Amino acid sequence: MRIYTGAGDGGETTTLSGQKVSKNDVLIHFEGAADELNSHLGLIKAMLPGGDTREFIEGIQLTLMKLMSHVSDRANERYFVGADDVGGLEREIDRLSANLPPLAAMVVPGKNAAEAHIHIARAVARRTERLLVAVNAEYPLCPNAGAYLNRLSDYLFVLSRQE
Repeated sequence: MRIYTGAGDGGETTTLSGQKVSKNDVLIHFEGAADELNSHLGLIKAMLPGGDTREFIEGIQLTLMKLMSHVSDRANERYFVGADDVGGLEREIDRLSANLPPLAAMVVPGKNAAEAHIHIARAVARRTERLLVAVNAEYPLCPNAGAYLNRLSDYLFVLSRQE
């Protein structure tokens, strides 16, 4: 099986719904940022010891893939991000935050490799969220999509403090 098709050589690609768009379309910029975020999460997952946090991050990765599919096929409700997805992040943020001291100063990344990578993922999550706002202005999305990415960057901030 060939991995290449040549179909995108002219600068266009086809979304999951079959729509042809420019590779410079905001949809594709979002997809690229979300893919990059997912890759950073994979690196973080690989750096952490086995356990609940690794499993939770894998769940985030699967939800990100669902969100990418939603952006690519907005009419298919099976790709909608639900309130339960947002709530899961909120519960984990609350659980992790309960064990952290109050912030006394600005956080400077680089305490260790895992913490620094989590901050990179947080910054990429913020960029992905900004691109989602741009997508939503042009192509309306499910109401929980933006909330999910907003909570995700909050989760990553709290996780970095734990590390």
